[in-house]
Amino acid sequence: MPRRLKTLLVVGSIAFLPCQAFAQTSGSQSTDSPGADGVDASGVATPAGHEVNFGVAGYKYVEPGDTSISIHGLKVGGGYTGTRSLNSGQHWFLQADAQGRFGSTTYDGWCSPFLITPDRTSPNGYALDIGDPSRCDESGDKDWYAEGRALVGKDFISQKWGWSPDIGVGIRHLSNGTTGVAGYRTDDYLYLPVGITARTIVASHNALSVNLEYDYLLHGWQRTHDSQLGGGDIPATLIAPAFTIQGFSDVSFDQHPGWALRAGAKYQMTKHWSVEPGYIHWNVSASPVNYETATFTVNTITVRQQLGAYEPLNRTNEFVLKLGFRF
Repeated sequence: MPRRLKTLLVVGSIAFLPCQAFAQTSGSQSTDSPGADGVDASGVATPAGHEVNFGVAGYKYVEPGDTSISIHGLKVGGGYTGTRSLNSGQHWFLQADAQGRFGSTTYDGWCSPFLITPDRTSPNGYALDIGDPSRCDESGDKDWYAEGRALVGKDFISQKWGWSPDIGVGIRHLSNGTTGVAGYRTDDYLYLPVGITARTIVASHNALSVNLEYDYLLHGWQRTHDSQLGGGDIPATLIAPAFTIQGFSDVSFDQHPGWALRAGAKYQMTKHWSVEPGYIHWNVSASPVNYETATFTVNTITVRQQLGAYEPLNRTNEFVLKLGFRF
């Protein structure tokens, strides 16, 4: 079974957008001034309060290459966003965000059989190896992820537009199942989100906002639970005797180079309800090689052998549609 699943976008300038470009003229009225709840009366600043959302997403994870694989399927889930004004006069805000989605996915890719080859240095005379890959697929694998973020930002207000840059920290946990083993592969990403939201008022005095965000992967921890796969008997061939695989140890990898790009548009249909399509793309580079222990027996002699593995370059694309309720 194959292992499945810097550039840092400099957006410092958004944190120092010229205030004069958004300052009120001396003759302006209070349409852009903050209200008692920290939200400007024009409706183009980041609104304080709470929101829950429910959504459906199309998810596809790909490891490109000669033996490329994909994990794809539909996911459903929800989330919560809470926003608090830190300084109504200066338009600083603090935001906490949590999201989660789950579903069943299909694996399309390659599978490689285990085999043994003669090895004089081995106590049983053989070394465990992997044969040529062949096409295979699997469906019904349990797949889910959860994500939490904390952001701080500032609103720059004009008469028609609000510009809201933000920065923070995020953690993302993914769990992929395979061959009936839930949580076979897990990933944890610690990342730095840097984004900006543009907000305006359209027909019927409803807010429309567009968001663009870049996430820089600070560190990734990947763990493959091969110990849960167990073992089995492999029959003899014309060139090798029968052998038994007792099992494998788990193996983990560190991942450093990686990034994500997020884009979305949100329309506030009523005071409480909104609709929001969005797109998320993750790109994570290959990890260094690490080793797991394989235990196998040939002719009643058991050997433990180190096998090298790595987490390949992978890309994830997710299209999501969310329905939000603000209270």
